[in-house]
Amino acid sequence: MKKLAFWFLIVVLFVGALTAVSAQDSPIRVGSKQFTEQIVLGQIIVAALEDAGLDVVDRTNLGGTQVNRDALVNGEIDIYAEYTGTALYNYFNDVPWYDIPHAAYGHRVLGYALVSSLDAAINDLVWLAPTPANNTYAFAVTSAFAEENGVYSVIDMADYVNDGGFVYLATGDEFAQRPDGIASFEETYGFDLTEDQLLIISNATPAQTEQALNEGANNVNFAMAYATDGALMAYNFVVLDDPYGAQPIYAPTPVIRGEVIRANPEIAGILNPIFRALDNVTLQTLNAEVEVEGLNPAEAVRAWLQASGFIGN
Repeated sequence: MKKLAFWFLIVVLFVGALTAVSAQDSPIRVGSKQFTEQIVLGQIIVAALEDAGLDVVDRTNLGGTQVNRDALVNGEIDIYAEYTGTALYNYFNDVPWYDIPHAAYGHRVLGYALVSSLDAAINDLVWLAPTPANNTYAFAVTSAFAEENGVYSVIDMADYVNDGGFVYLATGDEFAQRPDGIASFEETYGFDLTEDQLLIISNATPAQTEQALNEGANNVNFAMAYATDGALMAYNFVVLDDPYGAQPIYAPTPVIRGEVIRANPEIAGILNPIFRALDNVTLQTLNAEVEVEGLNPAEAVRAWLQASGFIGN
């Protein structure tokens, strides 16, 4: 019996070793969502891992939030950058055995601790170091509109809407439908937008909604934006302040499959310093280089990584 147990243990260890080698030898498949910042973050991961000598498959610009999440959970990609607030609202808001405390949504450290621990326990997904950046959903207006109507915060927007002011908001379908999108602002500030007040663009990125606002297309006077958008500086838009915290903290963070990080633990040491360096201004600058100046995302990213000393020339 002891001999049988011994040989069984040997077989288990041998199979485990083969699995580990196989995982290490497999290329790291990097995904991303389809808007500019996500492609930038995905290209950062691609460039950094390639510079470290790892075999990488570039699957950035894969699709929307759920597409990337499903691909990660199902093992179709190995890593992509997700936002802490997105995970709180969309993945763990209805865990039957755990109630997310309301304070977690607006608390950077607590929010990260919850999503990282829950994802590790439930899905064997590992959250690496988050950025100091906070890419919240936001409403943007032109500076001329803000000055003319006194709209500088979502409180002002609520007053404007409730007083019957004309509103035509350019938005992507995710922002219109997700509980942490328009609905969260409406509930927090006490206003309601009808379907007639929404220009919903399927799979729209902030670049598209902000372009519609800049051009005044279809009389658009409000636009969905992200706080780290590069176009905000270029267009001189006013981003409406959210003093009541309708939006959670959205810290971009690489999320990787547990099997892959265990087989390649050096990935944490490669990516953590880089993501810790990505504050709002840095991300806005990189996003602007792509959205406004027209640089290729991979070129913009590699130039910043090289200048910052994260990768070689």
